[in-house]
Amino acid sequence: MKHIKTLALCLIFMMASSFAFAESSYDISELYSVIKAPIGTKAVGTYDKTIEVKYILTPTKVDTGKNIVEVKKIGDNLYQIKDSEICVETRYCHEWASFSEKVVLIIESNYGYSKGMIIFA
Repeated sequence: MKHIKTLALCLIFMMASSFAFAESSYDISELYSVIKAPIGTKAVGTYDKTIEVKYILTPTKVDTGKNIVEVKKIGDNLYQIKDSEICVETRYCHEWASFSEKVVLIIESNYGYSKGMIIFA
């Protein structure tokens, strides 16, 4: 009888944990207007090194608010909003998002250390 109760509790716990909802949120450090550079575009980087450029990022301002959007990772801590020229730079974000992924994007300000949050569901 004791084993049946233990088994039942384990099953209940496993079922409950399978419905658990985990989300990850990260600070937005900067917002950019992004342009895909033509193949062969180069730039001079730190220490006079010539590097090939894939995207050109320009700081931009956006409307504040909360939106559900789809993003795709285009670089380390860089996520482009689908069907737009806006790119979000995060801090310490480890979400892969190699394909479009729905997120909650909260823009609180265009100034300061943190511009808002990006929440991956």
